[in-house]
Amino acid sequence: MKKALSFILALSLVVGSSAAVFAKEDAAKDTSMQFQGPEIKLSLDQALERMTTTGPAFEAVMLEKDGNDAAARGQFEAIDAIEDAREQAQQLPADLRVSVPSLNSLTGKQATLAKDYYKKYAPVAYEAGINGIKNQTIQAYYGLLMSTESYRIAQETTQVKKTLLDNTKRKYDLGVASKMDVLQAENAYLSAQQQEAEALTALTTVRMQTNMAFNYDIMQKLTLTDSLVLVTAPSINLDSAIKSALVNRADIMQAKYNMDNAELAFNSVKAYPKSSATYMGAEATYNGQKLAYQTKLLTVEIEIRKAYMELQDLEEAVKVAQSTYENAKEAARLTQLQYDAGMCTLTDLQTAQNNSAAAQLGVYSAIMNYDIAVYSIDYNSNAGIL
Repeated sequence: MKKALSFILALSLVVGSSAAVFAKEDAAKDTSMQFQGPEIKLSLDQALERMTTTGPAFEAVMLEKDGNDAAARGQFEAIDAIEDAREQAQQLPADLRVSVPSLNSLTGKQATLAKDYYKKYAPVAYEAGINGIKNQTIQAYYGLLMSTESYRIAQETTQVKKTLLDNTKRKYDLGVASKMDVLQAENAYLSAQQQEAEALTALTTVRMQTNMAFNYDIMQKLTLTDSLVLVTAPSINLDSAIKSALVNRADIMQAKYNMDNAELAFNSVKAYPKSSATYMGAEATYNGQKLAYQTKLLTVEIEIRKAYMELQDLEEAVKVAQSTYENAKEAARLTQLQYDAGMCTLTDLQTAQNNSAAAQLGVYSAIMNYDIAVYSIDYNSNAGIL
């Protein structure tokens, strides 16, 4: 009964895998699913240059910059208008003069504050917006590199399982392997084929998504020229990184401006009774913005400290992943020798092979996470990411 069930299981896997393989072949013949056009080769630096000079994301950052520049100009014009109005009022007879706000009035102080703020904030916000584009570009680039490696490892795994199946069949013919071993090896090979097909589908999807992200036609033939390797380890002084972030971050500048503006409004109503709605409302707004600013300072400091510790953890994770892979690869080699000598089971060998493949993928995943974190902490220690 068990043999019959094993045979049925193997047959069902063969049929299912054959359908997947035929579907894969049909997809390969379908030119609508083939990446076409003159091949475009793109390094990470070239991708960053492209995304920070063209495309919808860059245009959105430029529109934001234009808006901030316009706001700064508007405040300059408002201050000029106040000064002109006061000069004109001074030239009128005393009985015809009207009340004109001065630069010491709330309107004048807010205009001066906004002028100084937007003049300083506009370039920082632009840099933070560009950082946001860079951050997304890096993640997309590394995502495609990772998917490419995942598919390559899936292909290698399929070949390993095919070799194992062929060897098991020869052992069976020589009478040193059971029929159950052959079925088990065949199932593993068919499963590897299925996983390879799924990895190809995932890779194709990521390639289309990357083309879209990089503003190419979704079926453009795009080749990334960089590899998944560790970037140069940055020399980061934690205290300096925190001080830089607290001074240069766009979100902190925003929070401080909101607090300062609320303080001006609150100061302008301090002559009101403290029990009045006007006084209490202005006080509550100021205290809320003050708390928001203080909280933002603490949040950013925690963010930088956390990123700094995580970067060290990720660097160690790369070393562990590399060591794990070397050990797993050696274990697979030794298990192969033991299996050939009849000292372990086919299941033991397949487990060792699977562990080696998973560990290899783990190395690339650790490298990707570390590299992305390196870029991210650099951006967040300066203007930030918008």
